[in-house]
Amino acid sequence: MTVEKRKLEHIEIISTQDVAHDYNYWDDIDIIQKSMPEVDYDEIDTSTTFLGRKLKLPILISSMTGGHPDTKKINENLARGAAESGIAMGVGSERAAIQNRAVGDSYSIVAEYDVPFRIANVGAPQLIRQKRDALTDSDIDYAVGLVKANALAVHFNFVQELSQPEGDRNSKGIKRRVGEISKKYKVIPKETGAGFSMQDALEFKQLGVAAIDVGGRSGTSFAAVESVRSRNREDSVKERIGRTFWNWGIPSPISLVLANVELPLIASGGVRTGLDVFRGIAMGATLGGLASTFLKAALQSDKEVSKLISQLETELKSAMLLTGCSKLSDVKKVQRIYRGRLIEWMNQI
Repeated sequence: MTVEKRKLEHIEIISTQDVAHDYNYWDDIDIIQKSMPEVDYDEIDTSTTFLGRKLKLPILISSMTGGHPDTKKINENLARGAAESGIAMGVGSERAAIQNRAVGDSYSIVAEYDVPFRIANVGAPQLIRQKRDALTDSDIDYAVGLVKANALAVHFNFVQELSQPEGDRNSKGIKRRVGEISKKYKVIPKETGAGFSMQDALEFKQLGVAAIDVGGRSGTSFAAVESVRSRNREDSVKERIGRTFWNWGIPSPISLVLANVELPLIASGGVRTGLDVFRGIAMGATLGGLASTFLKAALQSDKEVSKLISQLETELKSAMLLTGCSKLSDVKKVQRIYRGRLIEWMNQI
């Protein structure tokens, strides 16, 4: 199967089937409110700076798609919303365009809009030789230039690869390549549902990355997505791998704690609302990243994307007012209560 067709399969499965992890750990974070907050809602400042660029909201449309003609409109709807709202946006893995330049416009469309922070995307497994040749320096240059990116996400998805019918299994040499690429670009390692550990974060910092996107367990399980794909192909071995590792990984809030090595952090993995963005910032993140929530909006129209962003802003500002926060730096000072499964993790890390 081509990369292009796989992109469409992922979109169809994520948008129509329940492939989420069994538990969303963001729900285990309660916030101590203020009944007399002394804040004017209309004066709340939600702006932030991420890697030197100013954003109106601390929100990232996380890397999702591209690589097929049908995905061009999705990325255009997302880019238009991101530009109008002053938020960051990433594109999906650009391997499809690297292999077939004819589908490049499904990514490059985002460069036609004034998105304040654009993130290119390549897969960590593709940085080294698998059954195919590794991405070259010129391939990576092309991926970054295609979307006129301000940074480069390198996504780590070995849980997905192991349950994918055509998945890659070699990881030797990735560390060296990340270090090399980080000398040229602002690299953002991004997990895709399994979260990063403290050891991962410390190694990334030594390699010179610019920021870390934790992408933890709580949202879409790509092992589940690939399990569905394998079932459709009657590949019982890979289907079972996907089911076995459906809920593998470090919960997103826990990964935020572990990955706090004095680099900018992106809270992603199960983030659904402005309140979840608030929770992520309270736990040390600079931005909150959402993917499947934006995908469902973008499949409808650019107006739905803008409507969603407006809703997220309202929820974020509401949480800020209810805790007496007039600016985002205040959010990191709010008192939090951990409960449920999250506290079990907290007590052991």
